[in-house]
Amino acid sequence: MSQDLALCPASAGPFLRLATMDQQNSTNSILSAGKKPVNSLTIASLPLGTDDFPKGFYLRVVDGVPWLRGYRCENAYEFAPEDAFIFQIPGLG
Repeated sequence: MSQDLALCPASAGPFLRLATMDQQNSTNSILSAGKKPVNSLTIASLPLGTDDFPKGFYLRVVDGVPWLRGYRCENAYEFAPEDAFIFQIPGLG
């Protein structure tokens, strides 16, 4: 089933951070290598670069402080089914 969603431009990250200041606090304040932070929102976008450069951004709140963070992963990385993503709806911008 098609949801008619589109990838976000990488430049949407700062705007989304400001628009979601009421995001739920993460239950794990220490970054876990290889795992997506709890309660984080990944911005669905094209990869920004190679494996040595951030592939994209995610939003999270740690101890009440909102963050916009970059992430790196290999092309073969598989996100978990419970991971949350932000897409854009074409034509609403």
